[in-house]
Amino acid sequence: MTFALPQAWMLLIPLGLFLWKYGRRPGPPMWLRATLLVLVVGALSGPSCRREDTGSDVVVVVDRSASMPRDVDRTAQELVSHLESQRRPGDRVGVITFGREARVEQPLSSAGAFGGFSRPIDSEASDLSAALDAANVLIPQERTGRVLVLSDGRATGTDARGAARRLAARGIAVDWRQLARPEPALDVAVVSLDVPTAVATREPFQFSAQVYASAAVTGTVRLERNGRVLVKGPFDFLPGPNVLPLRDLIEEPGLARYQLTVEVPGDGVVENDKGLAVLRVEGPGRVLLLTHQPKGTLAQALQATGLLVDVRAPFRLSLDDLDGVGSVVLENVDANLLGEPGLNALASYVEQAGGGLVMTGGRESFGEGGYRRSPIEPLLPVSLEMREEVRRASIAISILMDCSCSMGATVPDGRTKMEVAAEGVVAALSLLNPQDEASVHMVDTETHEIFPLRSVQAGLPFDKVAQGFSGGGGIYVGEALRSGRKQILQSEKATRHVLLFSDAADSEEPDDFRRTLEELQSKSVTVSVIGLGTPKDSDAKLLMEVAQRGGGRIYFAEDAMSLPRIFSQETLAVARATFIDEPVSMEAAPDLPLLGRLPSEALPQVGGYNLTYLRPQANVALRTLDTHAAPVLAMWPRGAGRTVAFTAEVDGPFTGELRQWGSLRATLEAMVRWTLAGSSPLGEAVVRSERRGHLLRVTLDLPPEAPLPGTLPSMMLLAGDGKSEPVEVPMRWEDDDRLVAELPLEGSGTWHPVVRVGTRALRAPPVALPYAPEFEPGSPKEGLALLRALAAVGGGVERLSMTGLFAEAPESEGQLALAPWLISLAMLVLLAEVAVRRFLSAPRQRVAPVAVATSQGTTTPRGAAPGVTVPTPDSTRGALESPASTSSTPEPKTDTSGAKPAGEGGVDSALEAARARSRRRLDR
Repeated sequence: MTFALPQAWMLLIPLGLFLWKYGRRPGPPMWLRATLLVLVVGALSGPSCRREDTGSDVVVVVDRSASMPRDVDRTAQELVSHLESQRRPGDRVGVITFGREARVEQPLSSAGAFGGFSRPIDSEASDLSAALDAANVLIPQERTGRVLVLSDGRATGTDARGAARRLAARGIAVDWRQLARPEPALDVAVVSLDVPTAVATREPFQFSAQVYASAAVTGTVRLERNGRVLVKGPFDFLPGPNVLPLRDLIEEPGLARYQLTVEVPGDGVVENDKGLAVLRVEGPGRVLLLTHQPKGTLAQALQATGLLVDVRAPFRLSLDDLDGVGSVVLENVDANLLGEPGLNALASYVEQAGGGLVMTGGRESFGEGGYRRSPIEPLLPVSLEMREEVRRASIAISILMDCSCSMGATVPDGRTKMEVAAEGVVAALSLLNPQDEASVHMVDTETHEIFPLRSVQAGLPFDKVAQGFSGGGGIYVGEALRSGRKQILQSEKATRHVLLFSDAADSEEPDDFRRTLEELQSKSVTVSVIGLGTPKDSDAKLLMEVAQRGGGRIYFAEDAMSLPRIFSQETLAVARATFIDEPVSMEAAPDLPLLGRLPSEALPQVGGYNLTYLRPQANVALRTLDTHAAPVLAMWPRGAGRTVAFTAEVDGPFTGELRQWGSLRATLEAMVRWTLAGSSPLGEAVVRSERRGHLLRVTLDLPPEAPLPGTLPSMMLLAGDGKSEPVEVPMRWEDDDRLVAELPLEGSGTWHPVVRVGTRALRAPPVALPYAPEFEPGSPKEGLALLRALAAVGGGVERLSMTGLFAEAPESEGQLALAPWLISLAMLVLLAEVAVRRFLSAPRQRVAPVAVATSQGTTTPRGAAPGVTVPTPDSTRGALESPASTSSTPEPKTDTSGAKPAGEGGVDSALEAARARSRRRLDR
């Protein structure tokens, strides 16, 4: 038995003394009162006892990585269903699936049936250790059970035996059943493609590839660099490892990407037929300018300064494109052209890798360019908020959301597409001011009203929007537009807008949408579209036509995670409050000297600028002379890099007098050079990277006599495609002058390690992993050995059949709370005490006060006030008797001298006092 509050038993001492002094009664009532006190105090202490018949918990851990058989989902579901049919009362079954990460498919349940796998996972890795830890968390601490692993045993990540030991410490065994592909008759795999870490431009170099073949075979080898074929021809492979010598020479700096492909007929594992490597070609730091005007003012100004400038049209960025780049300049570039992974890569490039960023103004930049709520916004020295005082006119907006069944699919963070879209709608509505009007409807085959057109000042039900649901079928575009027309035409606002969000691959039934759009256009209502998908999807052309005929804009969100940013971008564009399109004069600010010797007087007017607000701790060099006093040129260090915001348009319709300003070129050069200063090297320190299989090893060699860093350096691992979060690993001392960090690579692609020493960043040579580590050449027997090792840690067994698993699982020890039972018993004891005291116990006799007889036949109570007399019973009876009887022999006087003192034996209750008064009245 255990007690939740054992200190409560200390109350027995004071309460027992109180009962003895003031509540003592002879006989059974006293024993009942004492029992009642013990029961009440016992209930307060929270007692409970253990039960060993509350069932067991079994968690099925299913490997769904790329190396598993293609029918693993069906097989696993059948096994789970068979296991559920054996549940006894109290038994529960849960399901966890894993690839690169672990996800709970079904919480522990004692009823119902498993409905199949619905959570998306990254199949490029197989982190069995994380899955076992998730099972450990899923089983409550007060219960026990078993874990069943369905896997091929080809795990990546940390050693899973550590997680098995943590389960064994709780008495939970790990059972297993191997589900693996059959061992292929022939497997040819590219084990490695070894290139130098870095070479200089026009420097000849040699490298090699290692190819493993399980049998002698002739195949075709093809080597490419950045998509260009260098070598292609036949090669005779011998059983075992084969080495292929290669050579090359590169004339331009940057990152060279090599890919070696082996094609062999009858290869049983085609996933490992590709090798990948990246090579850094060193050269002077260069500036990457992304612009729609390759011959414009900004490009010409930077090229004339002597900087090595790479001018390109906006494209979807990756960290591979930014290797060797000192600073990135975005000239009026829409964020959607960079892609959501590109924005993530650019943010990591600045904050973690120490790169520079310059953003210039225009209609497609800053807030109106879609950078609000993007990974780039926190990096900028200016805030992209929209304040109420700058709004020129109120607006009315009707938002139509696709809630078809396709919106129920989940995104990598576990939410549904509908939930992410609802977050975007809430973000858009939060930008409206109190005078604006809005309505939100969800549409599948019919319209579902969230709230009709109403004023923002009256309050908007954000909670109802956030609880968006996924219906059925596709979205009926015609029905959606008719609903939007009905709502928006109720408004009298000068600016009225309809925003349609729809799946670009599931938009149906346009009906008479052209006529609806013509009516809206005739009444000055614009229509924009956000399509979830790509311009190549089946219904993308319909959505583009809707936006074109509606006089609005079209967006395609290839990544659902970009929806909140795009919704905010469209709302800012409709409100037209974040770009000032009137000429404005400038003045120099105190921080202008940070950029060098630039003129502070006779500054030109700008024809327009993006209205932003200076962040705390940011530096401002130029600002406007209008009522906003807004920053035109601001900068600050961010993380390991530096960023500059120039909110005026350098080359466009709103450039104004800036184009003829004689110091424009010097100002632009100073902006870019200031960002380049953030990537300075750390003395003579050398950082190296090496890949051993799927294990990355990064070393930092310090000069022998250099002072030790004030803080322990760490290694940041950045994904080249920007699709995963940076991973930080602390480095450890391996030698007097060397620090090292090791980390397993969990997926294919290019990885960029960066060593952080305080605020400085040292970029190590990037490495590439051609395919998932679980496809490395090997036998299913290796996975079998791992599964057996996991089971041996805690006494698990191989489960060829699910029969008897619950019977062999240990029973959980449940807790039975005793307090309710004690309270019930206390109530019964209380009733018993009242009954015994009321009906079965003799009442205490009240002793009359000692009285003194008087000569008049009355008595005076002892202690009474003088003159107070009470007739005696004898005198009273004598007055009622006849004279004859009075003259008879008088009765002897009662001796009251030995009467018991009143009050001895305790205090009588009011009920006993009433009984005594009644007896006295009857005695008369």
